[in-house]
Amino acid sequence: MSTRPYRQTIPPEILALSQERDLLRRRGQYARADLLKQRIEEAGFVVKDNPHGAYLIMLPGVEVDGRLYRVARDIPSQVEAPDTCTFSIHILARNAFQEARRCVESVLRYAGDASIEILLFDNASQDGLDLWADAARQQESRLHVLRATRTMGAADAQNACLKLSRGRYILLLDPTLELTGDIFTPLARALEDEEVGIVGARGFRTDDLRHFEASQEEQVEAVDGSCMAFRRELVREIGFFDERYRFARYMDIDFSFAVRDLGLEAVVVSDLPLKDHAEQLDSGFSDSEQARLTKRNFYRFLGKWGERDDLLLEEEEEE
Repeated sequence: MSTRPYRQTIPPEILALSQERDLLRRRGQYARADLLKQRIEEAGFVVKDNPHGAYLIMLPGVEVDGRLYRVARDIPSQVEAPDTCTFSIHILARNAFQEARRCVESVLRYAGDASIEILLFDNASQDGLDLWADAARQQESRLHVLRATRTMGAADAQNACLKLSRGRYILLLDPTLELTGDIFTPLARALEDEEVGIVGARGFRTDDLRHFEASQEEQVEAVDGSCMAFRRELVREIGFFDERYRFARYMDIDFSFAVRDLGLEAVVVSDLPLKDHAEQLDSGFSDSEQARLTKRNFYRFLGKWGERDDLLLEEEEEE
């Protein structure tokens, strides 16, 4: 199965602005050069300077149900808009056609009476996911398809989905997960508690903000992003995912801490009917690259939350 290609080039007018900016910088006219840089960046390009002149990096565009937005920031935000369904389900996939299809189909199979919308984000896959997703969208009005023209970071992709979501609850679902029953009722029930801010199938515990261990205890310091749900209204208070997390590791922990910083609890909803097929999916990163990106994200998290011992849960004393 082939995939639909995107061919984008830098427009001549943008190249002309960049060349004019280079000339201004050589003349020492930096204030005027900075104005041109701003215009270039507003058009959707990153300017990288070197001794031989600037080169431009084209930011990825996002196609939403067939409509192309030049850059993700052009997608109109619906964060302040009223709810139109109970759950907005985000499924991000890159070269995971079979997994994403299985995940989407299982969501539709077990949604039951739940009012849902599915936002499937195809992160510039090359395995035919886009062709299947476009065909499925024609048959299923609850399915919305977003596709990046070039690979986007994990937080950028999630934020594109967040801008379009209209559910009372946001549910992040990894494409390697397959529903084997109704997960929506127990997740919604848990989130009806106003003291609870974020819930999921798995959690993390830590006693020093530096070492995190997987946990199935009810209360945790953070919720695993493979199955994470929270009230959409929280985005109005804490904002979107931190877009510096281009790799997903620690992005979920960072967001969990932002929610808990509001005084809300992070809770594991046990025994959700889910089957995990993670071992079947190639991450696309070598072990060394995963280790490097994870380490970088860890220090990013540590810089924000490393001194917040007040967000650690108190250990229960043994009788």
